[in-house]
Amino acid sequence: MKKQATTPFASLNNKQLEALSTQVKETIAYEKARIFSAVDLWNIQRRGRTMVSRRNFAF
Repeated sequence: MKKQATTPFASLNNKQLEALSTQVKETIAYEKARIFSAVDLWNIQRRGRTMVSRRNFAF
């Protein structure tokens, strides 16, 4: 067994370390309001039916 670990990463100098650790101003992504439709309800019910059938399926 190896007693010394080898890292796949090269060592970083001070400039590279500073560039990686600088903070970036966060922005918020706005989403359009989604309308819940009959298709969404149908998909929820369909997923529920498949989960029940898988639960009762014996291997």
